[in-house]
Amino acid sequence: MKKSVFIAIILLISQLGFSQTAKPATQGLKLAYVYEDYILQNLNEIKNLQAEIASKKVSLETKLEQKAKKYQEEYVEYQAMMKDITGLTTDSLNAKLKRVQNIKKDADDFQANSEAELQKMIQDKFLAIREKVNATIKTVAAEKGYKIVFRRNADASNNESNTVMLYSADNGKDDLTDAVLIKMGTVPPKK
Repeated sequence: MKKSVFIAIILLISQLGFSQTAKPATQGLKLAYVYEDYILQNLNEIKNLQAEIASKKVSLETKLEQKAKKYQEEYVEYQAMMKDITGLTTDSLNAKLKRVQNIKKDADDFQANSEAELQKMIQDKFLAIREKVNATIKTVAAEKGYKIVFRRNADASNNESNTVMLYSADNGKDDLTDAVLIKMGTVPPKK
């Protein structure tokens, strides 16, 4: 009996000791969160990037159409030559065929290169925007005295591995999302 009371007292004292030592470590620790997907949806720089991408796509498609048209014209010319080969040498036919093949290769290469160029532009510019968003989040958090900021996205299908907050009882008071948008020069939409 004495032994079980002694163990219970030891356990009680150790629990009190641990609970008191744990409190000072968390006191004053301010946590906040941002909806990064919301920031990216509403950020002016993303909208500008989307417009730039659309413009670049149109420009590249126009150039590709010109190359395809040139190929089509040369190919039709070559086929016409093949219908009436009297008076033509094998060398002239081969030269024309080689020219048609080169134009086709040029168009194919242009298409592949332009797709790669467009993807690289999107990746580079989006990465720069993400870095700017992250830097702004750090700045806003420091200005408001937060020690830890979580990414809290509304889209659960976001394939990125993110730290996720499962519960928040702050009623939005520790949500820095709009403050980050404002700091980046974008007026947040009304909710």
